[in-house]
Amino acid sequence: MPADYYETLGVSRSATQDEIKKAYRKLAHKHHPDKGGGDEEKFKEINNAYEVLRDAKKRSQYDQYGHGFDGSGPGPAGGHGGFGGFDSGGFTINMDDLGGMGDIFESVFGGSNRGRSARRSRGSDIESNIEISFRESATGVTKTVQQRVYDTCSKCHGNGAEPGTPITTCTTCNGAGSTAQNFQTPLGTFAQRVACQACRGEGKIAKTPCTTCHGEGREKMNRTLDISIPAGIADGQTIRVTGKGEAPMKGGTAGDLYVNVHVQTDRNLARDRDNVRSQVAISFIDAALGAEKLVEMLSGAKTIRIPAGTQPNAEFRFEREGFPHLQSSGKGDHIVTVKVEIPKKLSKKQRELLEQFREAPKKKGIFF
Repeated sequence: MPADYYETLGVSRSATQDEIKKAYRKLAHKHHPDKGGGDEEKFKEINNAYEVLRDAKKRSQYDQYGHGFDGSGPGPAGGHGGFGGFDSGGFTINMDDLGGMGDIFESVFGGSNRGRSARRSRGSDIESNIEISFRESATGVTKTVQQRVYDTCSKCHGNGAEPGTPITTCTTCNGAGSTAQNFQTPLGTFAQRVACQACRGEGKIAKTPCTTCHGEGREKMNRTLDISIPAGIADGQTIRVTGKGEAPMKGGTAGDLYVNVHVQTDRNLARDRDNVRSQVAISFIDAALGAEKLVEMLSGAKTIRIPAGTQPNAEFRFEREGFPHLQSSGKGDHIVTVKVEIPKKLSKKQRELLEQFREAPKKKGIFF
């Protein structure tokens, strides 16, 4: 006895069409034979059940007569005709109801059930790499990229026809851009509309193809673009330039250009989010007595004051001397870390002075 269709889909007899469709999609994804753990027989049962329950008339007859409707028992329908297409022993997959699963079948059979509108898609996206200096990433810069890409044909302007010659409706598909075709597979018969091979899904054919692009509507050419790189960009970030990818065949929308930015390192400066970090080396005498030091910053070299009694690894923060915030106003800070250098060798005189300093009466807070 065949399983109840409602039980097969795991829904109640009062389920709405949306609930039935959601259950079908979930189960079809789970049991598809091409996926790991898929079950061909279960997949057939799911599609058989959905083919009936998705149709209001068939569902009503099934609710009244049960499986007698499809010829498995006595009933007014008799035979398999009531299910439309099951008499051949196959079944029909509804691509639109499968959601993302429809793409699997399109890739296998090379077609689409959406006709010409799906064929006139955008061109390919392309990538480019640009290297900039550390300081250029802080100030922003314009760089030039050179590429050899597919661009709209300069002669036919993308329609694929020799200028002055007509473009006619395809006689194979009558301008639809697609033709009906049945596919026999181990899973059964799949009914699908595929792109017309005569016109490549365009619905029209150029009587005389363009002699420059040979009817493709695009040609390979060298292209130079100026890319504006914003201030504050970080190493590894990507800039998207809309419409500067490759042109598709016979019109449509060009793809996008993705520019990968690589920032060179700096000998003295390092980036920490939008802050800049650097180090300044001082002697232990300067740490004790205080000193002035020249420090390199993004805005140029500046003299900073090291106060007396500065400890090793002390940090001094200079506000708004860092990188500009990429997506908001303001800037980061510059943080200077103090490195105290201890001499490894001392002269006789230096040693005597330090010994005197060590033996002098110690005051609270003095550690030398």
